[in-house]
Amino acid sequence: MLALASSVRADAPGDRKHSPFAAFEIQSDSLPRLIVAARETTSVRGAVIDGIPLLPLAEVLGALNVQRGGSDTGRAASIRFPAHTARLLRGNPFVVITETASGSASLLQLSAGFRTLGGRWYIPVHGLATLLRGVLPLPLHMDSLGNIVIRDSAAAAPPFDVQNVDIEQRLNGYLMTIRAPRKLGDVETWLKPDGWLFVTIEGARADTVALKKMKPYGAIRQLLVFQSPSSVQLTFKVAADVEAAEVVNDPSSNDLFVSLRTRSASEQKDLDRKRQALTDRTLTRERNKWQMDVIVIDAGHGGKDPGTIGVGKVYEKTVTLSIALKLGALVKKHLPGVKVVYTRSTDKFVELYRRAQIANEAGGNLFISIHCNSMEKKPSRANGFEIYLLRPGRTDDAVRIAARENASIQLEDDRERYKELTEEQFILVTMAQSAYMKHSENFAEIAAATMDKHLTMKNGGVKQAGFYVLVGASMPNALIETGYLSNKKDEAFLKSSAGQQKIAEAVLEGIRNYKEVYERSLREGFGSESATQGTNGDGPKERN
Repeated sequence: MLALASSVRADAPGDRKHSPFAAFEIQSDSLPRLIVAARETTSVRGAVIDGIPLLPLAEVLGALNVQRGGSDTGRAASIRFPAHTARLLRGNPFVVITETASGSASLLQLSAGFRTLGGRWYIPVHGLATLLRGVLPLPLHMDSLGNIVIRDSAAAAPPFDVQNVDIEQRLNGYLMTIRAPRKLGDVETWLKPDGWLFVTIEGARADTVALKKMKPYGAIRQLLVFQSPSSVQLTFKVAADVEAAEVVNDPSSNDLFVSLRTRSASEQKDLDRKRQALTDRTLTRERNKWQMDVIVIDAGHGGKDPGTIGVGKVYEKTVTLSIALKLGALVKKHLPGVKVVYTRSTDKFVELYRRAQIANEAGGNLFISIHCNSMEKKPSRANGFEIYLLRPGRTDDAVRIAARENASIQLEDDRERYKELTEEQFILVTMAQSAYMKHSENFAEIAAATMDKHLTMKNGGVKQAGFYVLVGASMPNALIETGYLSNKKDEAFLKSSAGQQKIAEAVLEGIRNYKEVYERSLREGFGSESATQGTNGDGPKERN
């Protein structure tokens, strides 16, 4: 039975004795009400914001005697129901609901997000009904007047609609019986070719703890249960010989029958042979698609953007273009199966966003952006090369370097496209590149090692910063700061043809070594650990 907190206003005894049940109400003059059958009646006034009827969250939870975490002034809050925890964000229509017993989580989308008014949280009325229907073990419905009605009585329906699944073998397959204490809602089934059978029951709640104890039998190898506020999904892993599934209602009870039809041994053998041939063709096609056959080399700055200017008046754009062209020539000579694409091969201005576009349009497998470093004070003692990955900067130096390289945006005609890239959105962009991050880290570590081996310059190591030029490159990528033009010794080396050639040769060896590791990972299986040698799960190490 649902326990209610002390009331704000109780009906007179004479009023209650004529009602079939006492009630808790949350109401406004023009809003629907929330009515919970209990001993007292509590009234809490609602509000309308932007035309949406809302109810104050704190009063709702207090009357339901449900605990809440987080303050009214915070962006996030959590609600602890008897068997679930709901997490919500202000202004966000999505609610994350986690089942306490199993830890499984689901996402509920409301018609509108949570709002604040006068420092208090408000929830849309229809969203409240949807949320409570999924987390309270009590009957709930909306009546003809738009009121939310929850009956709290000892005679309430059982808390779970799906409590058990029985399995028995038949001549041509298996019959699963889903036990239910009431008539269930609409049911959808989907048998995937990979052997997963999905049975989704609308408006049902499952006893996940009991169902997880179900032991495999025959063609049914595993059962997973996913509970959401509006439905439950029973996911069965079935044997390869199951070719069809059909769901029917038991006319004599509330149960559901799931019939699984299996193939004969000869049919299964022929199907396995066809599947293996298809798998082999698919693997070959995927390996060919992911072969490292296109490298995109990006010479930083160019045209009206000189980049940094060295202590001896050397332009960064000139040095980066020379190194990029020399590196491209070496790749063509020593890696004949690899196509080289330049974001620029002459002294012209290319927008930062366009550089990633060029790489993606070319189907690149590796994106290398060439730059030169500098300090504001010239000459400076800072020296050496560094390699950067796309992530928010961890040090003041990394943030400073990224800000200087990103300053090219000010020379673009359309600067508005970068305004929406807030820090939070930038983090999401870097997360979207997580599929390539391990390979990016691996290339950066290998390239740093080969440059350290062949160059006498200081090895600044692998670091991370928010370079816009790497945003959007859908492939492993890294930015190489080849040296400090604000340092006299580095500048002399960088502007010389011999120095540029040595840098290009060192990077080429890094590319070649990385290519061997990368393609070995393809042979051993996509995403193999062999593709991430030299790194760990915590990301690249920073060296100073």
